[in-house]
Amino acid sequence: MVAASSIVWGIPLKYLSLLILVVQNSALILVMRYTRASVPEDERYLASTAVIMSEVIKTLVCLGVLYSVPPLHRRSISRLGSFLQYELITKWREASKLAFPAVLYLIQNNLQYVAATNLDAATFQVTYQLKILTTAFFSVVILHKPLSRLKWIALGILTIGIALVVMPKDAVSLTGIFSYFTTSSQPVASSVTTDDTSLGNQSNAQGFFAVLMACVLSGLAGVYFEKILKAPSKPVSTHVEEGGTDIEGKVMVVEEPFQEDYAPAQLWVRNIQMSFFSVLLGMIFVVLLQDGATIAERGFFVNYNALTWCVIGIQAFGGLIVALVVKYADNILKGFATSISIILSSLLSVFLFNFSITGTFVLGASFVIYATYLYGL
Repeated sequence: MVAASSIVWGIPLKYLSLLILVVQNSALILVMRYTRASVPEDERYLASTAVIMSEVIKTLVCLGVLYSVPPLHRRSISRLGSFLQYELITKWREASKLAFPAVLYLIQNNLQYVAATNLDAATFQVTYQLKILTTAFFSVVILHKPLSRLKWIALGILTIGIALVVMPKDAVSLTGIFSYFTTSSQPVASSVTTDDTSLGNQSNAQGFFAVLMACVLSGLAGVYFEKILKAPSKPVSTHVEEGGTDIEGKVMVVEEPFQEDYAPAQLWVRNIQMSFFSVLLGMIFVVLLQDGATIAERGFFVNYNALTWCVIGIQAFGGLIVALVVKYADNILKGFATSISIILSSLLSVFLFNFSITGTFVLGASFVIYATYLYGL
């Protein structure tokens, strides 16, 4: 029985969150693909600035959520500011632990733009599910999580499916596969064909390498973030005056009175902390070093348009939507959402990008969809 508070517009919240996730997953890669591959290179917006703006929007959303967490009579900008000062500055040692996953996610998001530029939407959507395999690997290595036999079987099927998708239809030998991946001027990706020549020069090798690295970084960052969230927090005394000592003579730290108001929203706090490091480090080491000259000459928002902001918004809300799915749904339903996204992206690619789906792609995608479902059982 679903509680009334879990129903929005007559739809159970878990199904509504999954519906939004399906739309987000499909729309992100399709719109990103269109905005990156349908224009000449000198007319593209800068991926580095788009990633930064996505983090800025995500931070603003998290701030809005945090502001609304306390009871109405206890909400104030100054109270929220004091809380953020406590979390970001007073507890800087704990906050600095999130710099590592922030950098990983920053690089991963930039690699998504590289992949979307060089791979068709359907192939990118399927091969990006390799992050399930990398996440499982790092979960075993870092968190020492045991995997059931069923999950190992699912990972094997997933690997086979992705291999079928990225394998060229005319590759009958290892030599053929090697020559395919080392040729950077192929106009299309893997086992699919297209007659749309307006998508510019593409590099299958560069696209697949970008997806592979993005999956590795996604798995590592996700597992590391999970480890931080599950780490036991240090006990804090609220019954002694500041500067008092415990039985071992160590100085006690008094928990701020506003901590209790924001206790249920620790996930949003962690997202703000990660976005803070992403923006700070991204501006220095990605935007300025990579595109500093272009920005100085043409501006930070060069070649931005409505679709660019659409991509930025979809990417910003993606992580927040996943958080809702984890909270209100489960892995099985999340797997269904991923499967539907793959099918929807493939079908829409036929109409939007003159995409032609081969039997090898269908077989490989079917394996990936089944593996995604199986892994969530």
